[in-house]
Amino acid sequence: MSHGVAAAEPIPIADVTQSSDTDDGWHLSTTLTRMAINSVPNMAATAFTREGFVTGKAVATIGGNGSIPVNSGVLVLGLQLGCQVDLSEGGSLNADTDLGISPGLKGGDPIDDVGPYADIDLGGSINLLPGNITNIGLGKKALKGRTGEIVVHDAHVKVDGCGGQVAIRFFATVMIDTDKSDDSINAYGDILTL
Repeated sequence: MSHGVAAAEPIPIADVTQSSDTDDGWHLSTTLTRMAINSVPNMAATAFTREGFVTGKAVATIGGNGSIPVNSGVLVLGLQLGCQVDLSEGGSLNADTDLGISPGLKGGDPIDDVGPYADIDLGGSINLLPGNITNIGLGKKALKGRTGEIVVHDAHVKVDGCGGQVAIRFFATVMIDTDKSDDSINAYGDILTL
């Protein structure tokens, strides 16, 4: 019998391909496939942490017959995480008390105005910062030929100190270098909520 964390069904994401011809005559492309996001209740059971697992594949292809040889190439697979409200600076709770004996007159019987008193002043603050977008790398592959790929299965992802929704999307970047120029192409998956 297995006792794992309860999870929803993974949400599949449509495949994406981007391509372009470089000034050197190469046809550069990158494809994102098999993308899925599985959001789960976070282990800390806090309202300010989001947790999930992601699966995906990125493929890079260098096609065509360029006029200048490719010196090197690299494929990167990653995630972009968008936090709506950054709570990472935390907050504070202040409690001030004032205890004593009050010997004053309030216009009535002086006996009624003498006695103990307690004033409690509660205050607090939460440091709300503008949301942010963070890139997380899932893999990097040097291209040693015309193609390369990165596959991740159930990679763990979490965002701490975030109020509101957390947006998530996959990205893939392929870059090549020749003696004449550097070129890159980027593909992005759909934006979903973690």
